[in-house]
Amino acid sequence: MEKSKKVIIAGAGLVGSLLAIALKKRGHEVLVFEKRPDLRLESLSAGKSINLILTAKGIRTIVALGLWREVQTILSPVIGRMMHNVRGEQAFQPYGKNPSECNFSVGRADLNKLLLSEAQKAGVKIHFESSLTAIDFENKKISTTNNEMISYDLIFGTDGSGSIVRKELIKSMGEHADYKVEPLGTDYKELLMPALPNGDYAMDSKSLHIWPRGKHMLMALPNLDGSFTMTLYMPVTWFKDFEDKNKFKTYFEDNYPDTIALMPNYLEDYYCRQQGFLGIVRMKPWVYQDQLALLGDAAHAIVPFFGQGMNSGFLDIYTLLTLMDKYPDDYYKIFSEYDKEQKKNGDAIADLSLDNFVEMCERVGDEKFLFRKKVEMKIENAFPEKYRSRYGMITYTLIAYYLAKEAGVIQDQILDQVIGEVTSLEEIDLNLAEKLIDEKLIPWFHQNQISVERYLP
Repeated sequence: MEKSKKVIIAGAGLVGSLLAIALKKRGHEVLVFEKRPDLRLESLSAGKSINLILTAKGIRTIVALGLWREVQTILSPVIGRMMHNVRGEQAFQPYGKNPSECNFSVGRADLNKLLLSEAQKAGVKIHFESSLTAIDFENKKISTTNNEMISYDLIFGTDGSGSIVRKELIKSMGEHADYKVEPLGTDYKELLMPALPNGDYAMDSKSLHIWPRGKHMLMALPNLDGSFTMTLYMPVTWFKDFEDKNKFKTYFEDNYPDTIALMPNYLEDYYCRQQGFLGIVRMKPWVYQDQLALLGDAAHAIVPFFGQGMNSGFLDIYTLLTLMDKYPDDYYKIFSEYDKEQKKNGDAIADLSLDNFVEMCERVGDEKFLFRKKVEMKIENAFPEKYRSRYGMITYTLIAYYLAKEAGVIQDQILDQVIGEVTSLEEIDLNLAEKLIDEKLIPWFHQNQISVERYLP
């Protein structure tokens, strides 16, 4: 059994709350500091957070902590993308090999409230409207905004992309810390498509809806109440131009005409909701000696276009717990191995999320791209034990992000050769596809000890 530690967690968001539950269940004394008020006691305004997607790697952590039954009650299944062109025509692209392979849409606030309640039920002490101001690494003490000095054995930074813990870590490491923020150059605002008067959804509720328009797009995810959270992504410079309400109205009517009748308050939503920043945080290292580790956005904030921000944070937790079992009480080893393993995954999913941004804005409206996806699905269905798309590996399996990224490069080479000049699915040579898979992909799978088996909770 590991010795009980006094643990400080900065940030009571999704990753911080789930980590607190995990560490409390392991017998540690856990104190959480959260700068915001308790969101269960106030009515939060909409437009502050993109709807989230829960997939295999995040689900595994929830299952491991015994919370899957509770979390399931607030999830909405999403089985594919529905693309909308300017003429209002729609094209559906399934995510998985069949409808049983789905993602789960969840409201950030709903999940956060559930995890906060479960953390307090487990005995975690959460200090709301209080945050860290400084860390004394030599004496293992923190200072808080309430003028407290509190000792600790371990400290975890889960306080988001603007992390105070990360700032203190950088300060302590000086030139040995490698930190940068990469703005995407595109920001977002959230709007709302309400439920119909009878309570039904106004669009297909099992799809993520995308209106791809090149460098900008509109996206919709279903909520449990029949509404859709609509997220509008645009170049940062456009927000200044659209301070003119007439310009924005014209832009929206020109680009998303099929949504107007379904979004009666889109103008009010746009002008009353705050602009959200999008960018990537890259940090090295994520740990300090045997005292501190960063998790989630504090270590590796990413853009949301692969739906893996929350999942990668939950994977951080699972990796830490696995290493705690492997090296009981040896936190030098635990944190060193965590940094080595998860840094690779964090960088990989950051790169993949950037690539998926281009895919969602531009490629999903391209006929050649859509055909390529159909070919890949045909191959995946023909050889389910040999081939999983990169998307499938990331979303439905437990294959590490960095390995899925490497496999994707090989798969692109295979698809290039199989498709060639072919223009119809009937012409696809599955014998050639299998030959290339056996020559290029299977040896790589064996080398990296990869199984394409789907993870089921």
